[in-house]
Amino acid sequence: MIALRWLDRNFERYIVGLLLAAIVLLISANVFMRYILNASLSWGEELTLWLFVWFVWIAVSYAFQQGSHVRITFLRDAIGPGGRRAFEIVVDLAVIGFLGVLAVQCIQLILKPFVLSQTSVVLGLPIPVLYASAPVGAALSILRVTQHLIRTLRGTAPEQEV
Repeated sequence: MIALRWLDRNFERYIVGLLLAAIVLLISANVFMRYILNASLSWGEELTLWLFVWFVWIAVSYAFQQGSHVRITFLRDAIGPGGRRAFEIVVDLAVIGFLGVLAVQCIQLILKPFVLSQTSVVLGLPIPVLYASAPVGAALSILRVTQHLIRTLRGTAPEQEV
């Protein structure tokens, strides 16, 4: 149980941190190679792109966990305190629905034969691994939004000010 609680609190944070560190190191190494040694890494830019795509999708989930996404609160504030909880529930359900459709559509795209047969130009990695970042990020985001929804239903979700 302690391990699951630790994963719940830290999974995205550590993955995002590792991916960002790898991106910074890779770009720094490529700049050093290009401008100091006059020989750049042929695979550096492509790997950086792959890491960045995965970074973005995992960071989306992390932002949901932290409640850090940009919010437009005009409607919520206009409703008043009595309707805010119901509004939060509707918004969470809409976001879960959107992310679910996104994940399903991405998986359907990944499973198409022309995508399954593609590999990246320089590294030769399977393109479905890159495309898998979207449904993985969407699934993690669904988990985080569902956690917020459960807290809202229980009345334990913190009031978020923007």
